[in-house]
Amino acid sequence: MITYYTKLAFLSLWKTRYMSLLAVIVIAVGISATMTTYTINHMMTKDPLPSKSDSVFLVRLNNWSPEAAYRNRNEENPPIYMSVQDAVNLINHDKAQAHIPVAGFKDMLKLPEQSAVDAKMTFVRSSTTDFFSSFEVPFLYGSSWPKSSDDSGEQVVVISKKLNAELFDGQNSVGRVVQLGEHQYTVVGVLNDWFILPRFYGESMRAFKAPRDIFIPFQTQLNLELWSSNVQAFECWKDPENASVKALWASECVWVFFWVQLNSDLEKQEYMDFLQSYVEQQKALGRFQRPTLNKLQSPTEYLKERRAFSTDSEIAVWLSVCFFALCLLNAMSIIMTKFQGKAGEVALRRAVGASSVDLVHQYTIETGAIGLFGGILGLVLTQVCLFLSSQLYTHLSKDIMTMSGELMVSTVLLSILSSLVFGMFPIIKAINVQPATQLKSL
Repeated sequence: MITYYTKLAFLSLWKTRYMSLLAVIVIAVGISATMTTYTINHMMTKDPLPSKSDSVFLVRLNNWSPEAAYRNRNEENPPIYMSVQDAVNLINHDKAQAHIPVAGFKDMLKLPEQSAVDAKMTFVRSSTTDFFSSFEVPFLYGSSWPKSSDDSGEQVVVISKKLNAELFDGQNSVGRVVQLGEHQYTVVGVLNDWFILPRFYGESMRAFKAPRDIFIPFQTQLNLELWSSNVQAFECWKDPENASVKALWASECVWVFFWVQLNSDLEKQEYMDFLQSYVEQQKALGRFQRPTLNKLQSPTEYLKERRAFSTDSEIAVWLSVCFFALCLLNAMSIIMTKFQGKAGEVALRRAVGASSVDLVHQYTIETGAIGLFGGILGLVLTQVCLFLSSQLYTHLSKDIMTMSGELMVSTVLLSILSSLVFGMFPIIKAINVQPATQLKSL
């Protein structure tokens, strides 16, 4: 019987094709507006590292001025950065499963055989090999540098897929050499496409931008005294002893993000105990003169505190949902008009023995088909809108404007379900036609 009802439903759609098409378009426009805004909001506010959201933490220590509190919304809060000496000390104590300092600088990049005029300014991210394993970074060629490179500050690099295409035409460049400023580095790995969003591990202002194209060991940056004050955010409550980079490294200036991986509540508690002991030792040396406010902050907590995403996107989603509801009401009106035009046909079918259940089955399939076509067309329009958004907001990562397979399926299912819900009233009204009254008009 389902095949028969389906046949009747599609015959009805064809007979009323213009009204059916109008209903499909109205639903598609509503679906497109809703899913475009929802996709962008979902990508901007989702958990960036769901598999490790409860095991990766930003370490925050209250190494700040003894005269003035470091305040955030009128409450004292430890800085989001730490000093070089604290980052190095925490790495050397080796109390976590992974230690991930995050810093950076900029320098001129080229191949050794290229002339200076071919060099281009490139932003560099420095960290440890734990960065790639803890943050689940995929590799196209090679891998991260070994732990020994972190210890010695070896001149090695990991480059992005994009930079590899620019410098080496997309070929396997492991073992090749690039030049950053005055120094040469050996490529040990090439990143594959990496879709972690928001990018929580650095500055919140870069949460929705593409990752850096080149990575080097943190210790290498320290050894070579690579520093760019106009790139790396930093704060100093006490000036370094002199203007040298070494003095900056030894100062109380904070500029290094420091993440750790702790795989259980027990490890987390033990690390907090270690931080308490460490701060007490530093206090005995005359450092950390403010109240002890050690904190381990999850990626989501960090992003929320730094207001990496605005509530405007959530408001836009709700507005689009309201618009979708209006579209569905219009579609319901169109479907009702369509069914009313078939009142005589309904009366005739009822007169020859068709039950109300038979008519409900037929019109439910017909309404569901309208929702299906509306969902498919809405999905196409959503992809167009996301593409146009990616072209308009070029400062944001294009990964934000990407629908997952789950969202695509949900788009079509939402359209079908919404059409069935809003189509119930027209269906009920259609099957309540009095056969005797309508048969007289035939």
